[in-house]
Amino acid sequence: MKYASTLLILLPLLSLSQQPTKEQIKEVADARKEVKRMKGEPFPDFELTTLDGKTYTKKQLEGEIFLVNFWFTRCKPCIMEMPEMNEMVEEFKNEEIVFLAPTFDDEQQVNKFISKRVFAYQSIPDVKDFCQEMNVRSYPTHFVVNREGFIEKVVIGYSTMTVGTLRKSIRKLLKSE
Repeated sequence: MKYASTLLILLPLLSLSQQPTKEQIKEVADARKEVKRMKGEPFPDFELTTLDGKTYTKKQLEGEIFLVNFWFTRCKPCIMEMPEMNEMVEEFKNEEIVFLAPTFDDEQQVNKFISKRVFAYQSIPDVKDFCQEMNVRSYPTHFVVNREGFIEKVVIGYSTMTVGTLRKSIRKLLKSE
């Protein structure tokens, strides 16, 4: 079972006809550990442009809570969590929280995907370099960032507890005001 979940993680790196090598599996496992260690660290500076042309920067989001969800259009776990993620966006719509969804997929792929499915996050296509800078190799990967710009929570992958964990982290941040 552990091997199967690793295969899902490796899909963006491999063609479906290949078996992952031990080195590739180790590389992904090491990247996951590095991402988890980012908790408590400042979220890196960024400038990201959404599908509708709105630009977000870390500086601009100073003083706001934001959640960054790395995903891609062929990621089954990413798609599975979307209805719950949309509910969470709706739940916190009256709070100062920004929901960003960077992906390495290009604008055309994301537009095609969104034309068939609802995804309430601000979709940010064509940011492969940002995904690599963040060392994201497992999808979905979520970062909850506090008002001071520090990573409060990192959640890698999808399970029935993912969205609940993210909600709990957001509520904790809102209560600490």
